[in-house]
Amino acid sequence: MNNSHQIQSALTECRFTRSFRFGHVEVLVYTNASALLDELETYYCSYFNFSLTPTQTLTLTLVQQPAMGLSNDWLDVPREGGKQGKKEGYIDTDKGRWIHKFKTGMCFLQNLSHPLAVGPCLENVAQIVNFINNQFLNHYLQQGYALGHAAAFARGNQLTAIAASSGGGKSTLMLRCLEHPDRDFVTNDRILINQVSNQSWAVGLAKMPRVNPGTLLNSPRLRHLLPLNRQAELEQLSSEALWHLEEKYDVQIEQEYGPERVKIQGQLANLIMLDWSHSSTSDTTLEPIDLTEELTAIDGLRKRPGPFYLNSDGQFAEDLTQIDSFDRYHEALKGVKVFRLTGKVDFDRAYELMEQL
Repeated sequence: MNNSHQIQSALTECRFTRSFRFGHVEVLVYTNASALLDELETYYCSYFNFSLTPTQTLTLTLVQQPAMGLSNDWLDVPREGGKQGKKEGYIDTDKGRWIHKFKTGMCFLQNLSHPLAVGPCLENVAQIVNFINNQFLNHYLQQGYALGHAAAFARGNQLTAIAASSGGGKSTLMLRCLEHPDRDFVTNDRILINQVSNQSWAVGLAKMPRVNPGTLLNSPRLRHLLPLNRQAELEQLSSEALWHLEEKYDVQIEQEYGPERVKIQGQLANLIMLDWSHSSTSDTTLEPIDLTEELTAIDGLRKRPGPFYLNSDGQFAEDLTQIDSFDRYHEALKGVKVFRLTGKVDFDRAYELMEQL
């Protein structure tokens, strides 16, 4: 990695610091840009009131500066789900793994001792959030948790996860379920699952929902997040076109649903696999799945750890497409009731069916 002298000089200016707590994990952030800490504090505002005492502190540094001119031959990070184009590359060094975001110019150094982000951080706060959250993910993955691609909400101390591929409607259904005042947000897209004290325990990633405009347009509570002129434009689209439109908006849970509506962990009681379709004319149905007979039915839950993951010995996976086996997920889900939601896409009907669980 070039520019090491430039980076070392910038590190001496990283005197601003702030602590962010996510359940039992504290992330201590150092930076040379105090405004960046303000941005992060705004993003993570729903996570300030947890009474859990941190048992692990992770430290990282964020260097705000222009994107560096890089000449390294980056190895491509394989895309998931048939996605095309180069999104990020990586190169392994004696200091750890450098990961470069081609579009934004951001660079990240991943290691056990002191992860580092370098580049136009203030212009790419979403990538900084992901970097912080990757440290949280690593902490639990190193303890044997399985990574799930799912949204989740809590009712008391019991969690329901909703899994599907990207664009399957899991975030929209989770937000629809939050209309019940006794349900709390847990996670939008990533969940960690393991057996703890003979029960399936789940921990949610601190990532606010990023949803497409169709979700907002069809929610009386969230519709105001769309400008009025954009609402009028979107209303001209078919439901099918609206479903496939990629245009992300952030939803701050406590601003939209009220205070103390966020939890980070609990017993995983239910898993809903979305297998519905806009082209279906069948009634929306919720049916149980016996994983001893249909283990591959949870394929949509499985998720690669990605290029930022390293084990507790500081070793990175040689194969970035590596993913935990079906048997590993089956073990983590022991005691969880698993269901399949089929038929046509009907969020109100799905809400009614899930209310009966």
